[in-house]
Amino acid sequence: MTEPRLYIVMREDLWDMNPGKGMAQAAHAQALFDAYDFAANYCLEEYCQWRGDGPDCLGFGVTTVLSAPLNEWMDISLGVQHYGYVADPTYPYRNHYGKMFTREEETCMWVFATTEKELEHMKRWKLHP
Repeated sequence: MTEPRLYIVMREDLWDMNPGKGMAQAAHAQALFDAYDFAANYCLEEYCQWRGDGPDCLGFGVTTVLSAPLNEWMDISLGVQHYGYVADPTYPYRNHYGKMFTREEETCMWVFATTEKELEHMKRWKLHP
């Protein structure tokens, strides 16, 4: 039996993504993953397996953080069944003059791989530094 795995894929092409912003965005991805309706999407058993064998599925399984530019996200999503995107409506940027501004930006995505084929597909992308 395949052990399900959660992947968080961080954008590597956002010039102003520092480690703190990256961790916040990864937390957003985890929250969206947890909000995904696994019962409706036919993978509740795999989700509970990933979360743990307890009666409330309150543990957590293996999570791996990868890195890819936005233009590769479509390739990622075409190889898996369960995924979602994080669009931060107030992603902060600092321009050349140090002035801060915000705009909506897709910052990362989550992928829940539940088959050997999906796990193999995700090996194409490198670990996030």
